[in-house]
Amino acid sequence: MKKQIITALFAASCALSWAQGIKVRESNESFSNGNHNALSVNIYMADVSKVEKEWKSLMKDYGYQKSGDSKGEYYFDNVVFKQIGNNPVDVYSKATFQKADKLVMLTAAYDLGGAYLSSSAQSDKFDFLKKMMYDFSVKLSKAEIDEQIKDATKILQTHQNKQADLEKENKNLANDIDDYNKKIRKASDQIEQNKRAIDTKKNEVSAQQKAVDALNAKKDAVQ
Repeated sequence: MKKQIITALFAASCALSWAQGIKVRESNESFSNGNHNALSVNIYMADVSKVEKEWKSLMKDYGYQKSGDSKGEYYFDNVVFKQIGNNPVDVYSKATFQKADKLVMLTAAYDLGGAYLSSSAQSDKFDFLKKMMYDFSVKLSKAEIDEQIKDATKILQTHQNKQADLEKENKNLANDIDDYNKKIRKASDQIEQNKRAIDTKKNEVSAQQKAVDALNAKKDAVQ
């Protein structure tokens, strides 16, 4: 029960923090190789490793020659996003858990070859990569919510089953009470009938006792 309550409270708190929706923002971010213009997006799940795994899978879909990680950062060399051209892009990324909001922030900087992606200098490429990160967040966030819905539905089903069991038990108890009341009424009626029969039988016993006494007296009178 305690676990179920914690799960419900966590889902409720997440719903409040996620109400702002998914937005991709542009800012200057710090990486191990320096500060770069980057894109960041909130992903509404608490599992950093899962976000990293899915992000690596996405980068693999676009193809890269080499990848690696260092101090929680992941880089992908020579990624080719054909939607914006055939020139390879180096991607530097990091995923961090935001404890206050119970979500993961994914931040990525794109080295286009001498210059990092920015909305002012490469608007067409920027729009595509921004949408890619937005779609990535939506996909993972919805998948996470689906899992929470599944878990919450299981808990709901447990409560519903328990409620049904209690209602069935109450119905059986009510039926038992009804049967007991019928038996009580029947027994009460029988008691009243027995009382009348007892009174009648008392009279019969008294009369018969007199008859026996009279016979005994008659016997005693024979000399």
